[in-house]
Amino acid sequence: MQISWEKSKRRLAVLWFTGAGLIFLVLFIQSITGRYGEDVSEAWAWFLPTIMPTLSLIIGVLVLDATGNGEKLQTVDRFFFRLSFSLSLIYLVAVSLTILLKPFSPSSAIELMKQSNLWLGPFQGLVSGSLGAFFFKGKKE
Repeated sequence: MQISWEKSKRRLAVLWFTGAGLIFLVLFIQSITGRYGEDVSEAWAWFLPTIMPTLSLIIGVLVLDATGNGEKLQTVDRFFFRLSFSLSLIYLVAVSLTILLKPFSPSSAIELMKQSNLWLGPFQGLVSGSLGAFFFKGKKE
């Protein structure tokens, strides 16, 4: 079943920018309040590659559409949208939990972030793959 390309893109963009913005805000507040001590740059070095590639992909697609250089698609397969949205939501929750569950972990915040790359790295690959399929599998009408 096909669904609106424009609405789907907007929903994914809102999810990613809202989720990334909230995580950014938490990390920003924690950085200012000294949560990471002298390791604040390591916390940001973990966060930025965790979020920025996907945000860059979404921005790129939105800019191509806005400048008229993108392919004019009308619909996209609902499955690809739901898969992309669900994986994105779960991924953003996993990134958030890495930061928010620190008080329940015996590891330092930075060690927990480094350890989280074991599950977030492969998960990010799945999210990127599903978003790629979503963004490039639309249909012209």
